[in-house]
Parts: sequence; C-alpha cells; structure tokens
Amino acid sequence: MAAIPSIPALLPRSKAEVGTGFSEREARIVRALSAAAMPAGTFLEGGGETTLQRLKRWLDGVKPVYWSGLRALLWTAELASVPFTGHPLSSLPEARARRFLEAWSQARSPRARALLRAILSPLKAAHFDDPKMKAHVGCKTALAPLPLAERPRYLERVTDGSHATADLEMECEVVVVGTGAGGAACAYELASRGRAVLLLEEGRYHRRDAFNSRASPMTRMLYRDRGLTIALGNANIPLWAGRAVGGSTVINSGTCYRAPDRVFRKWREAGLGAFSSEALAPYYERVEGMLQVTRASRELTGGVGRVVARGADKLGYQHGPLLRNAPGCDGQGVCCFGCPTGAKRSTDVSYVPEALKRGAELVTSAKASGIDVVGGRARGVTARLGSGHTLRVRAEAVVVAGGAIMTPLLLGGTLKSPALGRYLSIHPAAKVMAVFDELIDMDDAIPQGYAVDQFREEGLVFEGASTPLDVTAVAVPWVGQRFMDLMEAYRHVATFGFMIEDTSRGRVRKGPRGSPLITYDLNAADTAKMQRAIGILSDLFFAAGAKRVLPMVAGMEELGSKEDVAKLRSMRIRPGDFEVTAYHPLGTCRIGSDARTSVLGPDHQAHELPGLYVTDGSAVPSPLGVNPQMTIMAMALRAAEGIDARLG
Repeated sequence: MAAIPSIPALLPRSKAEVGTGFSEREARIVRALSAAAMPAGTFLEGGGETTLQRLKRWLDGVKPVYWSGLRALLWTAELASVPFTGHPLSSLPEARARRFLEAWSQARSPRARALLRAILSPLKAAHFDDPKMKAHVGCKTALAPLPLAERPRYLERVTDGSHATADLEMECEVVVVGTGAGGAACAYELASRGRAVLLLEEGRYHRRDAFNSRASPMTRMLYRDRGLTIALGNANIPLWAGRAVGGSTVINSGTCYRAPDRVFRKWREAGLGAFSSEALAPYYERVEGMLQVTRASRELTGGVGRVVARGADKLGYQHGPLLRNAPGCDGQGVCCFGCPTGAKRSTDVSYVPEALKRGAELVTSAKASGIDVVGGRARGVTARLGSGHTLRVRAEAVVVAGGAIMTPLLLGGTLKSPALGRYLSIHPAAKVMAVFDELIDMDDAIPQGYAVDQFREEGLVFEGASTPLDVTAVAVPWVGQRFMDLMEAYRHVATFGFMIEDTSRGRVRKGPRGSPLITYDLNAADTAKMQRAIGILSDLFFAAGAKRVLPMVAGMEELGSKEDVAKLRSMRIRPGDFEVTAYHPLGTCRIGSDARTSVLGPDHQAHELPGLYVTDGSAVPSPLGVNPQMTIMAMALRAAEGIDARLG
C-alpha cells in the first residue's frame, strides 16, 4: 500500500470544527469506519450507530483541542481511500471499506500503520466501553462498592483550589509541588521532623468510592491528558502518567522492587558514591514498611500466572509472584484505574494522609506555574488554581516533584542548565498475547502479579500485564473479522509483558500551549533487546500449551509453531514494527557531579539555585531496570533529611 497522503488543506472549515461535536458528514465517517473495522461477530455487536453514540459519551467533557485532533484523523481516513478506490471511505460498500482498512493495517510503512491505529483507537475504546460488551464475553461488568469509612479528620487540612473565590497567599517552611512517589514521601518525612509543609497538587483528591473500575472514565479522571501523552519518534510511544493526589502511584500496578546492585555500581563510577545498596537500605526498609510490601498471593495471579508458571517450569526459568504494595488485595484486576478497595498502598492512602496527620497542608487543583526567586534563592511558588485564581506561596525551601515529564517544564523558566529536560529514559515495554483452550479470565486477577526473573541481570524484566476487554481491544492493531474473533475469545487470551533497561535517551521540551513535547527514538540495541524478549515470551507461551501466539510484530503478527518463533528471531525488526508503551519516565533533571550533564547535586539541590530541590523520577540518574517507585521514595526520604538539616 502506498503512503497515506497528508491532507490538512482538505479538512472542512465549519463552526463544528472549532468546537465539540460531530458534523453530519463526520458522524457518517465514524459509522463507516467502525462498521468496517469492527464487523459483528457471533455474539459481539458490530460497529455503526451504536459506536457513534458511545464515542460521543466517551468524548464528553474533553477539551476542544482533542475534538479537533480526532476530527482531523477522521477526515484523514475519509480521504485516504480516494487514491486507491476513487471514493471517500464513507461512500464505499462495507466489504470494500474493510478490505481497504485491512490493506492499510498491513502497510509496510510503520508511520502509516501508526496513523491507522491513532484513527481507530478512540473508536475501539468507545465501542468496547460498555457493560454489555463485557457481559457478552462473560466478564464482570462492575465491582460492588464497599462501604466508605467516615470522612477522616486529616481531610480538614486539604483545600480544594477549584473552590477558591479569591487569590490566596500562604507561607510555610517547605512547599512541595506534587504528591506522587517523591513528593509525598519527602513531605511526610519533613512533616515528621516538625517542619511546616505545604503540598500542592494539580489534580484532585479522589477517594476510593470514585473508582468505578471502568477503564475509560478512570483514564479520563486519573491520567495526565486523559492518557494521550505520546513520546514522538521512530516508535511513537504512549507514556502514561497520573494526575491526581498520589500521582502515578494511583494508576500503577503496585509492583515494588529495590534497584539492583549493577545500577548503583554505574552511579558510583559516575561519581555518585553516596548512592549504594547499603546506603539506601535503611530508606528502602522504611518505604517497605509504609507500603506493607509483600509477595502477591499465587491464587490471585489468575490464569495468566498459571500458564506463565507452567511455561517457565518447562523451560527452566526462575519465576514467581511479584512483590507488591497491596497486602489486602482481593484480585479485582483494576489496579491501573484506581484501587476501589483501598488495598493498594499508593501515596494517596499512605504517605499523603500520614503527612497531613503530622501537620502538613495540601492544596489540590493547584498547578504550579513558576518558582519565585529572592536574593538568589528559591523562596516560593506561584500556582494557578482550578477556580482561575492565583496562589502565591512563600517558603524557605522549594521541592519540585511533578514527575519527569512536567518538572523540567516548570523549571524551564528558572534554570538554564543544559541538561534540563534531557537524558529521558522510559523503560520501553511491550507484550505478547496467546490464545489457549483453557479459560484464562484476565479480568479476574491481579493484572501484574507474576514475574519471570531469569533475565533481570540482562536488563529484561518480564512482568504480567493483563488488561480488561476494552483496553485489550485498543492494544490489538487488527481490523475486520479476525479482530472481532479474537475479542470474542477474550476469556481464553493471556497477555504477558516485559520492559527493558533502555540505553536510548529522549528529551522533554515545552510544546504548543505549554504542553510537554516529548521526543524519543528507540536505538538499534534496545530494538534488538525487545526482539529478544518477544522471542522468549513466544517460546514460553508455546511451552505452556498455547494454540496461537500473537507477538503483534509487523509481518509476524501471529505464530502457530516454534518454527515461527525462529523466523521471528531472524527477522530485521524496526522500532515501529511492534507496539511499545512506557510507564517509568526518569532522568530529565538528573542528579550528577557535573553541572554540564546534570541538573542536581547528590543532595537533590539544583546546581545553579540554592533552596530548589527535586525529588521525583526526574532526579534518578539513569534507568533502574525495575519499577522505580520504591527507589524514588527512598531517595526522597534521604533528600528530606538533608533539607531538614539545612533548614536547621
């Protein structure tokens, strides 16, 4: 298939285009696209008018810019068929439109395939975001709400910035921007030491009764930019981050590991001798105590854990349940959409409440817009409140912990460091799916509860990543009947994922309207490492008895035998030939001994501005090869001790 033409000049210019909602023609495009991409199955409803109505609900409340982007994608699809068929897509017979989409999905160009995925992903998400779709395949459709405890007294120390009726001024010893892993742990430690601490959080404070277990509404509520943050490059990688009290800890899977010794050895070789397994051990122990880290129960790792263990045993690989921060977990399977039982010890139920109990204050719906500098020192923060008013905070020290994506944007107006926003690592991740005769039921277990540990020292981490029906639909790049057949077999599908300790590096800059512009190219070494991991998982699934293995690699999307795995290994794979996602952005304000290549000193203080500290993932000097939340927290506790001593 030829390259898809760029056609912005052909887009309609109408009143609807600059607002929200679909024109009559755009509604017709949605119906035609969804009908061709998702034909009716044996018992699953096909795309069409129902998809249009669900898409409207799915888009309810999004910013006009997202409507504009989706509208542009729809018109791209509408006109892309003209060079090949002579007709716009919505005027083609359904069978012809389906053949066109199938050819597009098999295009040689990774960018063409990525464009089709961008067009169809919101339609798939909306179509399957309905309890009836889950019921059709035998999945549970909703979680029974648990009784909510009486409103705790510590919430009296929380101010909702969206309700402010005037500009505000506040004063404290330490202002902490961000309530994720680094900000919450740092604030807790400082409050425990008697410091007057004020926490600022751009998102809202959601209690667990707000978590309804449905992926789409929870993504809109809890994820930054509604889960639409993308690292642009040769693979265009979705980069997930939280936007709520608790930050990304609210939406992560709860996996908890200490950084391996090999990482600390690299840091020491780079002049960071203060960091080692031994030096951080006391802080790790305190974090593990706060989070109540323990191994996942085998009975809660579900069908995926069962078949992965079986395959790993046959291949002689080390394996077992993961370490997690959810001691009371009952396997609801929605860790990444807010824990409805409160079992997962994300910072909104651990470090933040404990900091508030110790006298800290919290302002939510408060987006920091600048660092206030007085006499050559950081002495406060200016923030925009959700109500539109301004908050000015005076402080003796400023701690920024907005995450590796947002922190460099905030500091860009204050610091001139050449390293600011650079050295981004993300732990690129991918998955392999497999179809079994036996029931798997991915939605009835811990989504990431099991691990294969055999290859950790190579920087290959295999951790389960089960996904609900609607998320699985978006993750599968297929269209047409084989796509719907796979969705109807959902209860027999197993997904297992992996991530790599990357050597590729990216950059974060300020983009249009102040949004983050993230660029990241996957290099040849990391691409080869991911190809190796895909081959390992494919072998493991066949060893476990899979009928079909689906690595979703262009040209080898489905494997039927071990011989096919050998072909997969011998292929020349490009970064855009397989799906890559990422969850662990690190390093954009990294610690180092050289101010030319780092933003912070070993004490987390900015080289060029006394009184300014960073304690989130952006401070971590390099990728860890394991889930980073425990290391970020341990480093934040250590940093808080130093801040307290300097304030002394």
